Amino acid sequence: MSKKDIRKEPTWRLALRFGVIFIIVVIIIQAIWEFFASGNLNAVTESIDNGQWVSYVISKIVLGVVYGFTMAYFTKKNAKK
Repeated sequence: MSKKDIRKEPTWRLALRFGVIFIIVVIIIQAIWEFFASGNLNAVTESIDNGQWVSYVISKIVLGVVYGFTMAYFTKKNAKK
């Protein structure tokens, strides 16, 4: 994407793109980390089964939104130069 396209792109759409990609990468890294630490993925299924999935999902969404808008801001700022 060129600098002109980024400047015309709405901030929320750019933030959404950054945030979703970041959340996917974080979830994959966490799953790999858990697999190497314990040899299985039981921690993921246990947190979902125990009803803690709401806090897990909310934390990932908040993390993605913060990261997405931060990256969108800096990307647009650099595109203006």
